[in-house]
Amino acid sequence: MSCGTKTLKISSFILDFLCCVFGALSIAACSYTLIVFKESTAIRIPCILGIVLGVLIFGSTIFGCIAALRESIRLSWIYAAILLALIMAQITVIFAQPINFDLLANETISNAWQNQLSKNTSMSYYEIKYHCCGKTGPLNYADSGMRIPASCYLNQNSTITPDLFTVGCNTQLAAAFVKGTSYERISDWTVVGIELLTVMITGLFAITLQNAERRRLYR
Repeated sequence: MSCGTKTLKISSFILDFLCCVFGALSIAACSYTLIVFKESTAIRIPCILGIVLGVLIFGSTIFGCIAALRESIRLSWIYAAILLALIMAQITVIFAQPINFDLLANETISNAWQNQLSKNTSMSYYEIKYHCCGKTGPLNYADSGMRIPASCYLNQNSTITPDLFTVGCNTQLAAAFVKGTSYERISDWTVVGIELLTVMITGLFAITLQNAERRRLYR
């Protein structure tokens, strides 16, 4: 085996392994999100699609590792074609089924507010963390016949009236989710980029093996 062929083989195997890890991480992240936001409809379809694609990528990259180790021309081309199809599916999901973070925030805060009305504790976590008050504002408490809690004030000090948070948690949580969207997009396109590089290296590896096979036939 030439130095160039060996380099392509090692590079292909390493990239296959990385894609396998990304597939496993996608399965874990989407499964965790479905468990945490089990009552949400905003993330259900995107996360289910993410799990399906994660499983397919995980399985196909194991196939790719076997193709690289066996130095199989046919298996390498089959793997490159499968991975390319999965990349197209990923890009489609990124554009066609993005997570609606406004809806997710509204669902999350609505559920917390309903629990607040019955248990009187659920909103404090969001109010302290996101510096907000009530579902849409402090008036939610007055309208529901409740006293504004200390969690609606900066440093939980209700004696300082100007420190009252006036923004509703719906707005603050949606803003936080949208900020997180940029990180999600960066990670999504990074994975797609690595997968495209994997397809290219796998293709070059298969071509190199084909050329070596032809040279052997003419000797």
